[in-house]
Amino acid sequence: MPTAHSKNKTPRLVSTLMMALIGGSLFLLFLSRDLPQGLQDDWAKENLGLVVRYVIAMTLGGAIMGYLLASMFGRNGFGGWVLALLGGLISTLVAGACGSLLGLLPDILDDGWQASDLVSILFGFLVLPIAAVDKLGSSAIWLAAIAVTHMMSKYDRARNAYRS
Repeated sequence: MPTAHSKNKTPRLVSTLMMALIGGSLFLLFLSRDLPQGLQDDWAKENLGLVVRYVIAMTLGGAIMGYLLASMFGRNGFGGWVLALLGGLISTLVAGACGSLLGLLPDILDDGWQASDLVSILFGFLVLPIAAVDKLGSSAIWLAAIAVTHMMSKYDRARNAYRS
Protein backbone atom coordinates (compact mmCIF):
# COMPACT_ATOMS: atom_id res chain seq x y z
CA MET A 1 0.00 0.00 0.00
CA PRO A 2 1.50 3.39 -1.01
CA THR A 3 2.37 5.77 1.77
CA ALA A 4 3.07 9.49 1.74
CA HIS A 5 6.73 8.80 0.96
CA SER A 6 6.18 5.85 -1.37
CA LYS A 7 8.43 5.50 -4.40
CA ASN A 8 5.46 4.28 -6.47
CA LYS A 9 3.78 7.68 -6.67
CA THR A 10 3.99 9.87 -9.76
CA PRO A 11 5.02 13.51 -9.48
CA ARG A 12 1.52 15.03 -9.75
CA LEU A 13 2.16 18.54 -8.48
CA VAL A 14 4.14 19.67 -11.52
CA SER A 15 1.68 18.37 -14.10
CA THR A 16 -1.32 19.60 -12.11
CA LEU A 17 0.01 23.15 -11.84
CA MET A 18 1.34 23.34 -15.38
CA MET A 19 -1.84 21.98 -17.00
CA ALA A 20 -3.90 24.39 -14.89
CA LEU A 21 -1.74 27.24 -16.19
CA ILE A 22 -2.08 25.98 -19.76
CA GLY A 23 -5.88 25.60 -19.46
CA GLY A 24 -6.45 29.09 -18.07
CA SER A 25 -3.98 30.71 -20.47
CA LEU A 26 -5.39 29.08 -23.58
CA PHE A 27 -8.91 30.13 -22.60
CA LEU A 28 -7.74 33.72 -22.21
CA LEU A 29 -6.04 33.45 -25.60
CA PHE A 30 -9.27 32.10 -27.11
CA LEU A 31 -11.20 34.95 -25.53
CA SER A 32 -8.72 37.53 -26.79
CA ARG A 33 -9.36 36.30 -30.32
CA ASP A 34 -13.04 37.21 -29.98
CA LEU A 35 -12.47 40.36 -27.93
CA PRO A 36 -9.70 42.34 -29.62
CA GLN A 37 -9.82 45.02 -26.91
CA GLY A 38 -9.49 42.37 -24.22
CA LEU A 39 -11.16 43.11 -20.90
CA GLN A 40 -11.69 46.70 -22.03
CA ASP A 41 -14.29 45.45 -24.51
CA ASP A 42 -17.88 46.46 -23.61
CA TRP A 43 -19.09 42.84 -23.62
CA ALA A 44 -16.27 41.79 -21.30
CA LYS A 45 -16.99 44.69 -18.93
CA GLU A 46 -20.66 43.74 -18.75
CA ASN A 47 -19.93 40.03 -18.32
CA LEU A 48 -16.76 40.12 -16.23
CA GLY A 49 -18.21 37.61 -13.75
CA LEU A 50 -18.83 35.13 -16.57
CA VAL A 51 -15.31 35.64 -17.93
CA VAL A 52 -13.79 35.06 -14.49
CA ARG A 53 -15.98 31.99 -13.95
CA TYR A 54 -14.78 30.41 -17.20
CA VAL A 55 -11.13 31.29 -16.61
CA ILE A 56 -11.39 29.57 -13.23
CA ALA A 57 -13.31 26.64 -14.76
CA MET A 58 -10.74 26.10 -17.54
CA THR A 59 -7.93 26.38 -15.01
CA LEU A 60 -9.62 23.76 -12.82
CA GLY A 61 -10.24 21.56 -15.85
CA GLY A 62 -6.55 21.73 -16.72
CA ALA A 63 -5.58 20.97 -13.13
CA ILE A 64 -7.87 17.94 -12.98
CA MET A 65 -6.48 16.54 -16.22
CA GLY A 66 -2.90 17.31 -15.20
CA TYR A 67 -3.47 15.40 -11.97
CA LEU A 68 -5.10 12.43 -13.69
CA LEU A 69 -2.50 12.16 -16.46
CA ALA A 70 0.59 12.95 -14.37
CA SER A 71 2.06 9.53 -15.04
CA MET A 72 2.46 10.45 -18.72
CA PHE A 73 5.03 13.14 -17.92
CA GLY A 74 8.66 12.80 -16.91
CA ARG A 75 9.43 9.39 -18.37
CA ASN A 76 12.85 8.62 -19.87
CA GLY A 77 13.83 8.47 -23.53
CA PHE A 78 12.07 9.20 -26.78
CA GLY A 79 9.01 7.27 -25.62
CA GLY A 80 8.81 9.58 -22.62
CA TRP A 81 8.64 12.61 -24.91
CA VAL A 82 5.96 10.95 -27.03
CA LEU A 83 3.96 10.11 -23.88
CA ALA A 84 4.33 13.69 -22.63
CA LEU A 85 3.12 15.12 -25.94
CA LEU A 86 0.21 12.69 -26.01
CA GLY A 87 -0.59 13.44 -22.36
CA GLY A 88 -0.46 17.17 -23.05
CA LEU A 89 -2.77 16.82 -26.05
CA ILE A 90 -5.29 14.65 -24.20
CA SER A 91 -5.11 16.94 -21.16
CA THR A 92 -5.72 20.00 -23.29
CA LEU A 93 -8.67 18.50 -25.14
CA VAL A 94 -10.42 17.03 -22.12
CA ALA A 95 -9.58 20.05 -19.94
CA GLY A 96 -11.63 22.20 -22.31
CA ALA A 97 -14.67 19.93 -21.97
CA CYS A 98 -14.17 19.61 -18.22
CA GLY A 99 -13.81 23.39 -17.95
CA SER A 100 -16.96 23.90 -20.01
CA LEU A 101 -18.87 21.57 -17.71
CA LEU A 102 -17.55 23.34 -14.61
CA GLY A 103 -18.35 26.73 -16.15
CA LEU A 104 -21.89 25.66 -17.00
CA LEU A 105 -22.49 23.98 -13.66
CA PRO A 106 -24.05 27.05 -11.97
CA ASP A 107 -26.44 27.48 -14.91
CA ILE A 108 -27.29 23.77 -14.99
CA LEU A 109 -28.03 23.80 -11.25
CA ASP A 110 -30.09 26.97 -11.65
CA ASP A 111 -32.32 26.05 -14.59
CA GLY A 112 -31.74 22.32 -15.09
CA TRP A 113 -30.11 20.29 -17.84
CA GLN A 114 -30.87 21.27 -21.42
CA ALA A 115 -29.75 19.74 -24.71
CA SER A 116 -27.82 22.90 -25.58
CA ASP A 117 -25.67 22.28 -22.49
CA LEU A 118 -24.32 19.11 -24.11
CA VAL A 119 -23.37 21.07 -27.24
CA SER A 120 -21.53 23.62 -25.11
CA ILE A 121 -19.68 20.93 -23.20
CA LEU A 122 -18.71 19.09 -26.38
CA PHE A 123 -17.54 22.37 -27.92
CA GLY A 124 -15.27 22.63 -24.88
CA PHE A 125 -13.13 19.89 -26.47
CA LEU A 126 -12.29 22.40 -29.21
CA VAL A 127 -11.89 25.65 -27.25
CA LEU A 128 -8.29 25.15 -26.17
CA PRO A 129 -7.05 23.61 -29.45
CA ILE A 130 -8.68 26.43 -31.45
CA ALA A 131 -6.85 28.91 -29.25
CA ALA A 132 -3.55 27.11 -29.81
CA VAL A 133 -4.00 26.68 -33.56
CA ASP A 134 -5.26 30.21 -34.15
CA LYS A 135 -1.74 31.59 -34.15
CA LEU A 136 1.47 29.69 -34.78
CA GLY A 137 3.11 31.43 -31.82
CA SER A 138 0.47 30.17 -29.40
CA SER A 139 0.99 26.60 -30.64
CA ALA A 140 4.73 26.98 -30.06
CA ILE A 141 4.06 28.33 -26.56
CA TRP A 142 1.76 25.36 -25.86
CA LEU A 143 4.44 22.95 -27.08
CA ALA A 144 7.06 24.70 -24.94
CA ALA A 145 4.76 24.52 -21.89
CA ILE A 146 4.30 20.77 -22.45
CA ALA A 147 8.07 20.36 -22.78
CA VAL A 148 8.62 22.31 -19.55
CA THR A 149 6.01 20.16 -17.81
CA HIS A 150 7.78 17.03 -19.01
CA MET A 151 11.25 18.23 -18.01
CA MET A 152 10.11 19.43 -14.59
CA SER A 153 8.32 16.12 -14.00
CA LYS A 154 11.44 14.27 -15.11
CA TYR A 155 13.53 16.30 -12.66
CA ASP A 156 11.00 15.62 -9.89
CA ARG A 157 11.05 11.88 -10.67
CA ALA A 158 14.86 11.82 -10.52
CA ARG A 159 15.04 13.92 -7.36
CA ASN A 160 12.52 11.79 -5.52
CA ALA A 161 13.57 8.47 -7.11
CA TYR A 162 10.10 7.76 -8.54
CA ARG A 163 9.88 4.83 -10.89
CA SER A 164 9.83 5.53 -14.59
